Amino acid sequence: MTRPERDGSTRRNQLIKDLEKEMEENPKSVIAALRLGMVYQNAERLDDAESAFKHGLKFDPLSFEIKLNLSTLYFQMGRLEDGITESKEALKIRPESTEAMSNIGAAYIHMQRWEDAAEYFNKALEIKPEMITALANLVTVNVELDDLDSAIAAGEKAVSLAPKFGVAHNNLAVAYYYHGDYDLSLDHLEKARKIGYEVSPQFEEMVSAKTESKREGG
Repeated sequence: MTRPERDGSTRRNQLIKDLEKEMEENPKSVIAALRLGMVYQNAERLDDAESAFKHGLKFDPLSFEIKLNLSTLYFQMGRLEDGITESKEALKIRPESTEAMSNIGAAYIHMQRWEDAAEYFNKALEIKPEMITALANLVTVNVELDDLDSAIAAGEKAVSLAPKFGVAHNNLAVAYYYHGDYDLSLDHLEKARKIGYEVSPQFEEMVSAKTESKREGG
């Protein structure tokens, strides 16, 4: 008789137990603390994850990996300022980290600090010009900054690099809408939807209305 396959939750719980045991046996292991924190985070045991990451930092205050993971944990917890602080600390250790830069930019978007967000996305793109997520987010930021030409340029580059990235098509549709290019806006909305991205029905109605009005000479 074959043994039934355990589900993901059972495997994860067993992994947590194994890592907790490893931490008990090797309390100064930074790697074990990092791994345990990441598993806690995936299990949405966020307070436990924070404790594990901070435990690791006691023994290696300059661990880039822990600081970066702690920053994403804080973002997940909605503690944006704390997340930004930890990401900036991670950048002091590894100044070329485009992931940390992009994380900071994304946090600034949530805080509607558009110029700060643009600064970090542009920094990331200076190092990694084909970073799709930074390009897609920069579309949104530049729309808010009323720099529509730059928004469209970033969006077109993003979709050329990743034609099946729905977020990029959606954000580009927004940029084209405010630029007055309604046909192109609708085209990218349709591409986003075909890919599986859930577009805003209200926004799609707005674009469709503008498109129809334009075709009718309105």
